[in-house]
Amino acid sequence: MSAPDTNVEKQEKRHRPSLWGIRGAMVFGILILLGVIGFNMINAGNPDAVTNTGGATDGVTVVPSDTYEPGTNSSATPAATE
Repeated sequence: MSAPDTNVEKQEKRHRPSLWGIRGAMVFGILILLGVIGFNMINAGNPDAVTNTGGATDGVTVVPSDTYEPGTNSSATPAATE
């Protein structure tokens, strides 16, 4: 059931800031989406803009890491005694 004395014009006037906020958020979301799509379309032919391989590793030294087979690091855990 609906309220018998519903004044739609009065309710619309009271909710106007909220409705403008919702519309503004929708417009903002659409603008962000169009910006992302536009950015991807502009940089579609430029592989340096899309990947991380475009000269970013010049002068970077690689730190060697120790590798071992699983179960061969006996110094980390003591042997089980029964």
